[in-house]
Amino acid sequence: MIKYCGVALCTLAAVLILRGQKSEFAGYVSLAASVILLGAAITTFLPIFEYIKGIVSGTSFGSYLETLAKALGITLAVQLAAEICRDSGEAALASKLELIGKAEVLLLCLPLISELIKLAAELMQI
Repeated sequence: MIKYCGVALCTLAAVLILRGQKSEFAGYVSLAASVILLGAAITTFLPIFEYIKGIVSGTSFGSYLETLAKALGITLAVQLAAEICRDSGEAALASKLELIGKAEVLLLCLPLISELIKLAAELMQI
């Protein structure tokens, strides 16, 4: 974690220096560091998903894990895009994007919500 913080802080220093001298390069440096840190985040998440996949294999929770992974992917993509919009000065666009992301996650979870309602109804009849 310290190396990722170091990359972010070094990038911040480089961007601040470049903004004063050659502002057209500051965005490229920030974008390159963002891609590197995003790659690091993805490689950090992969073993977690493999571990959880190993735990739930052979159970009926596989569909729940798939839905969880998709929801996590949607939220990470939306958060990244919204932060880029905010950094560009478009806060209104970022908030609309976040609203659409929340609707997408809810739409993705509708089958799970339906199963929970059916399960609750079955438990109430017993």
